[in-house]
Amino acid sequence: INILQAYHIHYDPCPILVVQPTVDDAKGYSKDEIQPMLRDIPVLRNLVSSAKSRDSNNTIEKKNFPGGNLTLVGANSARGFRRLSVRIVLFDEVNGYPPSAGQEGDQIQLGITRTETFWNRKIVIGSTPTVEPSRISDSYNESDGGVYLVPCPHCDHYHELEFKNLKWDDGLPNTARFMCPECGSLIDHKHKVDMVTKGFWQGSTWSYRDGKFTFDDNFSGHIGFKIWAAYSYSPNSSWSELVKVFLAVKDNPDTLKTYVNTVLGEDWKELE
Repeated sequence: INILQAYHIHYDPCPILVVQPTVDDAKGYSKDEIQPMLRDIPVLRNLVSSAKSRDSNNTIEKKNFPGGNLTLVGANSARGFRRLSVRIVLFDEVNGYPPSAGQEGDQIQLGITRTETFWNRKIVIGSTPTVEPSRISDSYNESDGGVYLVPCPHCDHYHELEFKNLKWDDGLPNTARFMCPECGSLIDHKHKVDMVTKGFWQGSTWSYRDGKFTFDDNFSGHIGFKIWAAYSYSPNSSWSELVKVFLAVKDNPDTLKTYVNTVLGEDWKELE
């Protein structure tokens, strides 16, 4: 979401709307992420004046730049969606949105309505999952959903890293390895960076590989992406660390729910 804003501020200016769960979230996001980005990226630095400038017409929630503007609103405020016409609308952490924006209904539909005059509009919906069913899962399931495929270092078969294929010796998280679903070989963690570097996105009607999209004739125009911590280069997301945390939380539904949402990137399914 940040990169998309930076691209359009610098290269393809247009009106942009970012929707955070609450007004306070929108203000915090602006202060903690947008303002440092505008300050630290040289090509953006002189395009948006500081909200603290005496002669600035920019605020924490509204920023103007040559050819466009950036508006940040909270999904809990119906007023934030009024009097707007935008080409890009970015819905962040949609599973944290309240059920309605005041008395005016669904925030995603309100935001999409703000883009209806643009033939080249772009609508992005993103979130950490929560409880099934959820806004983000519904949107992903409606898309030509994509997953990230990586090659097995033993047989070169491209496959998705799935938790069910993460194997370890009983009680020994340091033995964690992924099993290739094609050849059955166990893949050591040392191969992860190389595998992810060689990987690509694959949807039901599209793929993104070597910096290029390809589409088939059934493409719907709605692309979905999902990914989880096993792909991350973070030292706290090593495969052994993921297993270690899982073993620590698996017997408590509350802690396991957090693991499913934030590590596996999946909605929690409540038992009936």
